[in-house]
Amino acid sequence: MSIRRSLSLLILFSAALAVAVIAAFGNGSASAGAEARAKGAVAVPASAIAYASINADRQGAAWQALEQLAGRVPGGAQAVKQLNAMLADGSQQGGVITALGGDISVGLLGVELAGGGQPTADAVLVATAADGPALTQGLEDMGFVAAPALDGQPTWEQGAYSATIDGGTAIVATSRATLRSAIEAQQGSAASLADDASFKTTLSRLPDDPLAVAYISPARLTGLAQAAAALLPAGKTAGGKAGDGPDPTQMIATLVKQLAGIRGLGLAVRAEDGGLRLAAAGDVDQATLDAIGAAQPKAYAPTLAERVPANALGFAAVRDLGPALLAVLDQAVQQSPQLNDQIASLEAATGLSLRNDLVPALTGEHALVLLPGSQPSGALLLAPADAAKAASALATAKRFGQTLVADQQPQAGKALAQLAITMQSGGSVVAVGNAPELAAAPAAPITAASSYRSAIARAGVPGTVTAFGYVDVAALLAQARTQGADPAEMKGAAVLSAVRSIVAWGTTSGASAFVAIG
Repeated sequence: MSIRRSLSLLILFSAALAVAVIAAFGNGSASAGAEARAKGAVAVPASAIAYASINADRQGAAWQALEQLAGRVPGGAQAVKQLNAMLADGSQQGGVITALGGDISVGLLGVELAGGGQPTADAVLVATAADGPALTQGLEDMGFVAAPALDGQPTWEQGAYSATIDGGTAIVATSRATLRSAIEAQQGSAASLADDASFKTTLSRLPDDPLAVAYISPARLTGLAQAAAALLPAGKTAGGKAGDGPDPTQMIATLVKQLAGIRGLGLAVRAEDGGLRLAAAGDVDQATLDAIGAAQPKAYAPTLAERVPANALGFAAVRDLGPALLAVLDQAVQQSPQLNDQIASLEAATGLSLRNDLVPALTGEHALVLLPGSQPSGALLLAPADAAKAASALATAKRFGQTLVADQQPQAGKALAQLAITMQSGGSVVAVGNAPELAAAPAAPITAASSYRSAIARAGVPGTVTAFGYVDVAALLAQARTQGADPAEMKGAAVLSAVRSIVAWGTTSGASAFVAIG
């Protein structure tokens, strides 16, 4: 298996983990959280769509931990050395970056779409630990010139950009009007993002002392989505007649309605001894999500991990995909009633009931397993209440699919033909894939492998999760090398070679991932 194929599999598998984790997003309870990291939010207007903050204090513990991790990555130590050299070389760029200090934030207030769809951002940068005199000189060196004061604060301008410096706090905005809004937020005469309830709730659910945090308010994207709708053409039929096909504006209107229930989403990144930790949390109106079929999943203790072989390159565990997909489909039917007729036609053609046959087959625990070998192999393990009935329904669906695509899409038909649906006699697990042996219990499960046990212990995975995923990156790349990977291709995998494993999981309070390095 080539390194290119190996990396493609890794990306695909990691994407599956990401989907599982995001599907596990929950509200959770507030704690001390990462609010202290978001110092710059006090000068960002409360209407901000998105916000990001980074701890750039190179003498602080967070940055030191990051540099230690960088030393374990090929080329990382050299990159750190080059950064340090650039910051100390006396150049204009290095001087400005150094003068900005160790706490830098960016707030995105909006995006305007011109007639041709060209986006223009309205944003503000806030540095709360700046070297005022040095930064003033840096701005002047970059062509900023003194301008009339705003609310008693000195300002500088260059083109449309405006900036102000007050002691150790510096604000740079994309316009003078935006700078005024930021100053008003900082002075308390207007609401700031730091005062926003959803912002505070979301960040309080993230870990303390992160290296960086990011926040987005999907509910505030509604205006941008509505503006985008005006730029889209009307729907068309296959014959090209306008107005008879799916209406993009209606689709966006549905999206706007769905976004309104997601008040805030946050992500934190923290460098630790042995790896990077990522944590995500949100502030969600669960009633709104329930209405669109996005009910919060329940935590469970995965048992199908015992059916994953010790040599597996990775696996993802979730449950109740069928009911979740049905909820989404029900919402789609409400938007397009004609979809009911299409479902009825398929049920008549296959003799299968979506609700009574296929959904039950995808109810219970699931595990997507990736195995090593000269050719990619794996299977989706299912543990429904009635395994025999599920296997029969899936086999019927497979045969119908082969017939449906045989003439028009021969490659897809060939892929379906290679798909085995296997269940051991009297067994309770169905394997769907090109590794039928996974239907039987392995001689040695991955839960007994020391590398796996070490990875989940280091990551701190709880006993119950709403979703879980594991990738043995070291084993995946090792297999690629044994298959004669091209050195030129391996160069692109230099950073990945330092990664030992990736563990991701969801809980009812959010989602986490740990990337073990070195």
